[in-house]
Amino acid sequence: MDTALMEAKVASVSHHLRRGAIPFLVLAGLLTVALAANLMISPPTFKTDLSEFAPESESQQAHQRVHAYFPNETRPLFVHVTVDDGGNILALENLQLMSQHVEQLQNNNSMVANYIPVWTAAPSIVQLSLDEEANGTQLEDIESWNQMIDLLLDEDTECRLTSDDQLLSAATYASSALLNKDLDISPTCSYLESGTGDGTPTASSTLWVLEIDPNMDTQHRKIFQDQMRDEFAKLTEESELTYGVVSLDLISHDIDQGTFDNLATLIFLALLVVIILLSIAFRSMRGVIFPLIGLSSALIWTYGSLNFFGTQFSALEVAVAPLVLGLGIDYAIHLQRAYVSIREEYPEPAEAWARACTRLSVPLVLAVITTVAAFLANIISPLPPLATFGLALAIGVICAFLSATLVVGSLHIIFDAPLRNSSKNSITLPRSTDMLVKIQQKQQVPVILVAIIISGLSIAGASTLETDFDLADFIDSDMEIMSVRDDLSTSYDSAGWKMVYILMEPLEGENVIPDDEILLNQLRGLHADLESNHDVVGTDGRTSSPSYDGPYVVLRDAILRDSSFGDAYNMEVFAGEVFIKDHNGQLDLGAAFSNLSINQTVADALSGKTWLDRVQNTVNLQGEDIVHLRTEVRVESTTSSQSKRVVDNFERMLGSNEESGTLRATLSGHGEIYITGDLVILQTVLEGLSESQLESTLISLVVSSAVLLILTRRVLPAIIVLFPVGLSSLWVVGSMAALGLKWNVLTVMVTALTLGIGIDYSIHMWRRFEVELERNENHWEALRAALSTTGVALILSALTTALGFLVLLYSPMPVIQDFGLITAVTVLFSLMLALILLPVLVEMVERGKEIGKAS
Repeated sequence: MDTALMEAKVASVSHHLRRGAIPFLVLAGLLTVALAANLMISPPTFKTDLSEFAPESESQQAHQRVHAYFPNETRPLFVHVTVDDGGNILALENLQLMSQHVEQLQNNNSMVANYIPVWTAAPSIVQLSLDEEANGTQLEDIESWNQMIDLLLDEDTECRLTSDDQLLSAATYASSALLNKDLDISPTCSYLESGTGDGTPTASSTLWVLEIDPNMDTQHRKIFQDQMRDEFAKLTEESELTYGVVSLDLISHDIDQGTFDNLATLIFLALLVVIILLSIAFRSMRGVIFPLIGLSSALIWTYGSLNFFGTQFSALEVAVAPLVLGLGIDYAIHLQRAYVSIREEYPEPAEAWARACTRLSVPLVLAVITTVAAFLANIISPLPPLATFGLALAIGVICAFLSATLVVGSLHIIFDAPLRNSSKNSITLPRSTDMLVKIQQKQQVPVILVAIIISGLSIAGASTLETDFDLADFIDSDMEIMSVRDDLSTSYDSAGWKMVYILMEPLEGENVIPDDEILLNQLRGLHADLESNHDVVGTDGRTSSPSYDGPYVVLRDAILRDSSFGDAYNMEVFAGEVFIKDHNGQLDLGAAFSNLSINQTVADALSGKTWLDRVQNTVNLQGEDIVHLRTEVRVESTTSSQSKRVVDNFERMLGSNEESGTLRATLSGHGEIYITGDLVILQTVLEGLSESQLESTLISLVVSSAVLLILTRRVLPAIIVLFPVGLSSLWVVGSMAALGLKWNVLTVMVTALTLGIGIDYSIHMWRRFEVELERNENHWEALRAALSTTGVALILSALTTALGFLVLLYSPMPVIQDFGLITAVTVLFSLMLALILLPVLVEMVERGKEIGKAS
């Protein structure tokens, strides 16, 4: 239908708008108050855990299935301990002070004893050794390191460990993960050799690893660890030791606690920007207050409706408010400028607003549909928080559109008086418009060539972009917990390690895993592979000893501790590896594990775990039959790229059922083998991000093309409008590479968002140019008129939108800052191409039509 005809028809029924404005505002006000009350009475809680981002996958399902038969995964709390004066943390007086602090923590709070079953800490390790080797002598009674060495070690003890030594793994783990890189044991070695001198080892820091009760629910675990952080802060104030605390749960806790305050700050700053720019654009109280009321309502509708329906919020929802404000103000500026212009001819407010909405219906509706489609595309994302974020953005865009058209319109209809002569003229920027038209008139080919060259460079830059995900990106880098995290990274060879789990379950239709020589041989082969895998903690020393716990090392340690145990079950340790002793005899691994499962003596020199604990953590038995096996491997990984490398290396190490000679192929008749754990989850998250980015962009592009074709019913105009939008998407991706940004949970939205914003700007300019061409046969005069009206409106709305997004730079979260920056760049590129390249393309097409008609 012709826009002018449709405008006249809508104007003829504008009296219904006038009568319905007050009832609508009353209903909108009641809805706003109700949703605001819900937000105040039951404010949203934010939950940002790695597990929340985990998509469904085969390994994740196997993890849940197999782990049901084992104790839950340990959640380590890392405590970095230093001396205030930078002295030796291993000095006897510091060990004794740490021991007092451990006792104080355990005795003063019953929850500590209940919720931290395992303390891997320097004083606890020393005391455990004294209990085992020195008849329970207390650390506080020791007077010197020399005395302690004499109590713990025989006179002929050498200062070295061999592969047959049962303490090798513990010592390697302690030196790489629990003691500072500057550890010096030469004084101890010298004392062992000569029996003279001071045998005190030195290190500037030590790391405690407190294993939090894995059976606690996530929220309770976070709160408890936050309480523990407070307790360590008190010890820091009261003593000469400094305790820094960090864990994944604490990072998640701090993100959740700071998100609401961050959201409130960003909303305030964004509204402040909106007020300033509306004042510049309209220079009237109503031109500022009415859109401000509408935008505030849109925010309350968005967050209120999500909260009312019980949506689980994450830190991603912080970015919803600036985006709603940015797009909402864009709609409001276009509508109010059109309204002000139309009132010069049609002074009655209801009719003028109805005509304004009708005149802009094509570009606005198209922009809303494509933007909503782009965001709703994320509903099919395999990452639940990203799906929720996409839904929240889609709801926000719809609310912003409704508030800009209905709420702002109703306010104008009710409170605007019939128009009188006014000295306030719209901003037109004539000099800038003339300069831009001259460039487009004389430099058409250079404009197109520059656009193509930049696009080519952007494609090259896009190929270098990496995908990244780290919970630390959601937290202020200046916070204490991030400082502690950095200290761990610089102080220890294997700081803040993560767990990779290798799980094995029976084949489908089977109930047990055969416990034969083949299984033992493959477990030994796995151990050898871990020894040569330098991502595993403890493999970088002169004698590699991978830090992990699993069925193989349980058997090895038990035989090293008591060779008669190996004899009883036809096994022996040779050169540090477990072999069957007599190939003609019977091997019964299940019976061996069953025997150890009733042994409650200490099996781990560092943590104090018993043989019972270790078997329960690694082998699921039914009687003496093996049903499931679990191997826990500590690995070093701090970045997403490292995580990908670790997971890929483990997959190559295990092979597949089709690769002859690999672990999976050899044990294909025994059971199914899976790799799981946080790093595997992270890898699936990264893959999900890439998938989400591609899907949302494609869906947005398809919807944009379809809607354009439906509205224009012409192929060429649709292509012309989409071409600059497609280029802006390329430019944005290229600018990410130039700015050193990466794909993350927010920036994956940017290409789809570019399509939504770019379509809005392009369709506005295209429609206005067509209207001006009907009024003026001179292409360049028509372009000048389009730029001085719609072009200026686009500049004002783009400036407002971009500054609204730049407000995100004030967020303490790096991931939010990146999103704010690149989205502002998106607005800039969309505006540039809509004002510079699009008119050139449209003019060339129109000129081609005229040449065709003339010929």
